[in-house]
Parts: sequence; C-alpha cells; structure tokens
Amino acid sequence: VVPFIHRGIGSKHLPVEDIVFVHYDSHPDLLIPCDMKADDVYRKNVLYETLSIENWIIPMVYAGHISHIVWFKPPWCEQIQDKEIQFYVGKCNTTGCIRTTCKENYFVSETLYCPEEKLENKKKVKLTVLKIVPNRWEQSCNDREPASSAKQGIKVDIDIGTSLSTENDTCTSDQSENCNKNRCDDDNSGQHTKRLCTEELKMKNSYSFSNNDIMTTSENLNKQLEILHKSFCDKNFILDIDLDFFSTQNPFRVMYSDKIYGMLKDLYKFDKPKNLLDEEISKCTTERQKQLSELKAVFNSIHQDRHAEIDHPSKELILILRDALFDKEESPDFQLLHEAGCTCDDTELPHHVSSEGQITLLVSAVQETISHFNKPVMITMARSSITDEYCPPAQVETIQEQTIEMLQDLYLEINVINDYDNEDENVSKS
Repeated sequence: VVPFIHRGIGSKHLPVEDIVFVHYDSHPDLLIPCDMKADDVYRKNVLYETLSIENWIIPMVYAGHISHIVWFKPPWCEQIQDKEIQFYVGKCNTTGCIRTTCKENYFVSETLYCPEEKLENKKKVKLTVLKIVPNRWEQSCNDREPASSAKQGIKVDIDIGTSLSTENDTCTSDQSENCNKNRCDDDNSGQHTKRLCTEELKMKNSYSFSNNDIMTTSENLNKQLEILHKSFCDKNFILDIDLDFFSTQNPFRVMYSDKIYGMLKDLYKFDKPKNLLDEEISKCTTERQKQLSELKAVFNSIHQDRHAEIDHPSKELILILRDALFDKEESPDFQLLHEAGCTCDDTELPHHVSSEGQITLLVSAVQETISHFNKPVMITMARSSITDEYCPPAQVETIQEQTIEMLQDLYLEINVINDYDNEDENVSKS
C-alpha cells in the first residue's frame, strides 16, 4: 500500500504529513523491520523491498506522513488492549534503526522499544485501539450456522469495549425521509453521517437485510465515534481494511500440530517486564533480544545440518522438536519455524474462522462505524489470503464482495483498482 500512499502524496490528494490512518484488521500491523535503517524510509526502492504487510505503518510514521492511527479490531483480538496512547517513533542513536518509546508488550516482545533520550528525529504519534463487538455476537459463536437468522433479518448493535451502555439511537428508512440507501446525511454533501439507516444490504449466500431492519449504536458508542470524528474531521484520512478482520486464520496453527506448536510456545515464551520503568523495559528488551537471537542461531544450524551440535539451555526440548519435525517431513524449514516461534509471545496470532453469519454481522458493524466519519481520501484493502493466508482462502472472495458492496452503499461511487494476481497474490495492500 505504501506506493499508493506515495502516489497520493505526489498527486497532492494526500498531504505530506498529519495523515490519519483508520485501520480495520485482526492484526495491528505496527511492527518495524528489526534491522531496517531509519534512513531507508527516504529510499523508495529499498523501502518497498524491505517492508511487508505487518510492518509498514510505523515507518510511514517515522517518515512524517501518519500522525494518528486508529486500529479497529474484531472481537477475538487482544494484542493491544482498548486505549488511546501517544508515543514517539524515531531513529535509535546506537543502531540507526527505527524504534519506539511505546512500552506495550506488543512492541517490547519484538525488541522494538527504545528510551526517548536515545531517539533522534522523533515523531509523535497517537494510537487509538477500539474493539468492535456486534450485537448477537455471543449468540453467533454458539450457533455456527446462523443462516436462517440472517435471512430473516438481523438487527445489529455494535459495542466498543465492555463498559458502554446499550441505549439506542435508531433511524430506519421508513422513519426518515433523509435516508439514502444506508445513510442518514446531515447535509447535502453526504460526507458525514451521524446515524445510519438500512434499506437493503445485498450479500452473497442470501445474507441480506430487509427494509424494516434497524442498524443501531449505543449512545456511548456514538459519542466515542463522534469524538474520534471531531479529532480528525479537518484532516485527510486513509481507510484501510484487511479482509482478515472478518475471518482470521493463524497459518502456523494450520501448518503445525498442537504438539509442535505447544513446544514452540514454551521455547519462545515472553517474560513480561515487572513494571513500566525505563530501566526494567530496557532490561526486558535486551533479554528478549538475546533469547530470540540464540534460538535463531540454533535453528539456522539445524536447518543446515540436522545433527548440528546444540548449545542452548532448552537443548532437550529443541531435540524433541527437531525429531518431531523430521518425523513429519523430510526437509523441514527451520527458518520458517523460527518465524512462527517469534509470533509466540504473551499473545499468539489470532485464530478465528468466522461463520457466514458472523462475517455478515461484522461487515454491517464496520459499515456503521465508518458512517460516523467523513469520506476518506483513499481506501486500501488487503486480501491476505495466498502468501500469508491470514484470511482463509476459501472465504476471501465472498468477504471481498461483501466489503466492496458495503463501501459502495456508503459512498455510492468508488473506483476499485485490483493490484493482485489470483495465482500469485502480492502481500501488499491494494
């Protein structure tokens, strides 16, 4: 997606700085290429080769383009708790790499923390994290095939966090003459919608909303979204939707048995810092870096020579893991195994393959939250279905269709550019 943002800046559709990034995803995607030099953000060809889907946003912060990140996460994601925090992103004066002052375990476990006094060319960024939980979600989890309910029409209420009230501010297409498709416009431009009405949401597999269905939001949720809107109503924003928001697969859970994955979790377990003092966080970061470096060296050795000598405190467990992998296949990829292990810190990668009814609920919930904001300057979308398979490949086409229809309902006309190949999909967003 970075080349598209650069083009948007070059064509003056986007400003060079102070962009708001609204991100619907089951993953924060806020990592940083660990060894990438900070100055590489200004070398486009190097930058494009270095970045991947999980680590391109923070480099854009360091480059000065993005100042506020809003991460909307689905009900099953807990990598970062719901909150609003501000921190710095800068160039580490020791390594020359991009690092952050954020003390969240998400960053510390990846050895990306650096004290503020060691950062140069600092950029401040605000991060807002909000969980979207549709009404009837708990029921949908108990009913794995809620198709009959969807066909009869589903009333949707979305909630953020766990402490919001359930009072409703409701509008239907029968109640308001200002309703236009799925929108209640407070002015003729239709750029901002305070309330959302549904006339009909056409979806694949007969999942649709009838004319009498109601989209509702709690009063507290409306207020929270209105506060968000006011905070960047005068700014340009990018709307980014990763299709794994609606259904998420942990590819390593699919790739490895429970036994092998359990051993990985034991080997790569992250010991959280005891407190949030700079000294403790720095110590924890150093220890984690040592842990990951030693494991990487061990598995690189085994990758080259099955019988390589192992010098590690967890040698016995590593030998059991090695033998289990060779029992499974002739030439295991131990470098890929290390990558899988690095995802096992205090929370593992999310895994929740949604039913069709749950996907419908989430598409509707996303539509409702988006309706509170002005029109974005740019919309980017990631399929995440072939190279990494974070979105189940069997579901991605249906999810993409529903998501594009939802966006067309909101904005009436959108120009869709497909920048992927069905046979060899690029991991970059489009």
